[in-house]
Amino acid sequence: MMTFAFALALFVQDNNYPTVPAPDAGALEKLNQAGAVAMPLAANTNVVSVNFGLAGGKIGDAALADLKPLTEQLVWLSLAGTSVTDAGLAALKEFKNLQILHLEKTSIGDEGLAHLKGLTELRYLNLYGTKVTDKGLEHLKGLAKLKNLYVWQTSVTEAGAGALGKAIPAVNVNLGVEAPAPEAPKKDEKKADAKPINAKCPLSGKDVDASQTATHEGQLIAFCCGNCKGKFEKEPAKYLDKVENFKKKAEKKDEKKADAKPINAKCPLSGKDVDAAQAFEYKKQLIAFCCGNCKGKFEKEPEKFVGKVAEFKN
Repeated sequence: MMTFAFALALFVQDNNYPTVPAPDAGALEKLNQAGAVAMPLAANTNVVSVNFGLAGGKIGDAALADLKPLTEQLVWLSLAGTSVTDAGLAALKEFKNLQILHLEKTSIGDEGLAHLKGLTELRYLNLYGTKVTDKGLEHLKGLAKLKNLYVWQTSVTEAGAGALGKAIPAVNVNLGVEAPAPEAPKKDEKKADAKPINAKCPLSGKDVDASQTATHEGQLIAFCCGNCKGKFEKEPAKYLDKVENFKKKAEKKDEKKADAKPINAKCPLSGKDVDAAQAFEYKKQLIAFCCGNCKGKFEKEPEKFVGKVAEFKN
């Protein structure tokens, strides 16, 4: 997720600022004394940024009144992690130049977004961890310049995101990729101290994270991240050959065949000496091959090759 500082750096680097009067120095000082970080956004411009996030829950609706002298100059505002409410956001209606707004990890819901309808310059809105639903996104459909909307850990659905995308074709609605928290597993003393069999992720080749594991055929396999783990769990056969130290499950022992010997000493396909481990029973007679490749070809078309087995009895 884009942080306030990182997004601010991108904004400073690539933006045409509105032409506005110089900000009220006294207003900036008052905001800083209240726990915010209020300052000019860049040299040669009068626009400002205000970050209340460092003060956290101490900041409530009343603090937004101190922004009023900066109605024209404020283009960046972070209320992340504060105690601001839906009603409090009504104070932002007059900030027509506001382009970046952080509301993540607040109690803001659908009613709060109704106050943002008039912020036509808004390009970035972070609603991560709020109470917003698809209903709230309806209030944003008139914000034609909105490009990035973050709604991780909210009740916004893919359908709601899609509907907003139709109204604002350029918007990127980031729902995040987070799996639901699993129920706490019952303690398994045998597995409690188990260690992964591999040190490198079979998908990326990177060092593994011991907390990202999956058990396959009784063997604990680790991955570098949850994304690789998910892909493996979906198609384990596709990646098993790349898992260090993985031991494939042995076939069940057939007592009758355990001591059986192949009827032939030479491979019927290559003419080489046979490997007794590469054997195939055909018409109740055990035929051996030099390798798995030859064995596979015989299994596919036994009548084509069985005539080359001198010891075979029809």
